[in-house]
Amino acid sequence: MNIVIVRHGQTNYNLQHLCNDDSTINVYLTDEGKKQAKIVAKKLKDISFDKIFISELPRTKETAEFINLYHKLELMIDSRINDRKTGFEGGKVSDFNKIMKKDLFNIKLPDGESFLEEKTRVFSFLDELKNLKFKNILIVSHHEIIKIIVGYFNQLNNQEIWDLKINNCAILKFEI
Repeated sequence: MNIVIVRHGQTNYNLQHLCNDDSTINVYLTDEGKKQAKIVAKKLKDISFDKIFISELPRTKETAEFINLYHKLELMIDSRINDRKTGFEGGKVSDFNKIMKKDLFNIKLPDGESFLEEKTRVFSFLDELKNLKFKNILIVSHHEIIKIIVGYFNQLNNQEIWDLKINNCAILKFEI
């Protein structure tokens, strides 16, 4: 099975460098994010997807809807590809990273999850995909989730995963 992964388009929170894991907060694609999503949609229009998976966060749905104009598939929501539950909603990413610096992979804030918990969640999603009988699937998700997916397929250690950078609307392809 071929897996195509796309990071959502640029959001208002990306520009402000804020954490978001609450789907009820008004985080949306900027004009630039919509432009990015339209470009990626055209790049993927000729792939015959069997399924499109998105997170519960609206920015993945908004991005996927641009792509799905060419595919007309039901969007499958899976919470295992949600952005990390930080326990730092609306806080500056730089402040969150300062807190995490003491132990990047194990620290978690109240109402949050650690990197290792997030990684376990994402790996369970990927392990389940192995059992599906599709030719092509699309996953639209988030920066850290996609870094974990790259780590899964490339057998990267936690630090190597953490150090990856994934741009908005980047396209990655893997075979499972």
